[in-house]
Amino acid sequence: ITSLSDTLLTMPEEEMNGDVREGLEVIRTTGKGLISFVESYRKFTHIPTPQPTLFYLNSFLERIIRLACMHHPCPHITFYREIQPDDLILHADENLITQVLLNLLKNAIQAIGPVQSDAWIRIHAYCDEEEQVILEVSNNGPVIPPDEVDHIFVPFFTTKEKGSGIGLSISRQIMRISGGSLTLKTGPSIQYTTFVLTFPG
Repeated sequence: ITSLSDTLLTMPEEEMNGDVREGLEVIRTTGKGLISFVESYRKFTHIPTPQPTLFYLNSFLERIIRLACMHHPCPHITFYREIQPDDLILHADENLITQVLLNLLKNAIQAIGPVQSDAWIRIHAYCDEEEQVILEVSNNGPVIPPDEVDHIFVPFFTTKEKGSGIGLSISRQIMRISGGSLTLKTGPSIQYTTFVLTFPG
């Protein structure tokens, strides 16, 4: 349908009345929107089975930050890595977790924007009392409004003009099939946006 409407819209103006052209424009726009939706849904439902390996978080997080800055240049943002202990090892699918962290860093960079001064993003990795590995990704950009907090993990929910609304949904799904979880820290005393990735011990 989209292809046919594109072809018909190339016809000369004098061979097509206004109502037909307007209708074809609607068909084309709607069709392209559906194609985009189906493609997003396909990505959302086809996450590969995790292939976990052991890897050091220190060098891994250094590489992730470098990748995020290459894709989304942000010289005004300072990145912090805090890993306890320095030789902390994670057992997970490195490629899948890369996608999760890149999405969280991209969201943080976009939330901070291009003009905020004293901007920072911090990744804190540590083990809890149950020997679970915890990664906290924080930033000091504008916090997520309370009325949006309950919806941010809903597939296709987005407040961005060109957002797909699947980034956080896919990230949470990856964490679930990896045996872990992805949550947002909430509460009246929360000053910064902090996402928490929990990996089983």
